[in-house]
Amino acid sequence: MSKSLPKRVGELFAHVQDLIDTAIHTAIKRVDENKGKRNRLLGFFSSIGDAYFKKYTKIKKDSESNQDS
Repeated sequence: MSKSLPKRVGELFAHVQDLIDTAIHTAIKRVDENKGKRNRLLGFFSSIGDAYFKKYTKIKKDSESNQDS
């Protein structure tokens, strides 16, 4: 009952993507916590990243709810 190789590799890629997303999101949150210490350019990219992850999370939730229907 072992999963096929293509399915295991695809799931591995999904886990790697999730790990990268989590690491980037954590870095953005740390920048946001240090608002008084950041420069304007770093703050700009942090805001872009925050907007990206909010939208990305909404898209994933919407996609999952459409698959359940």
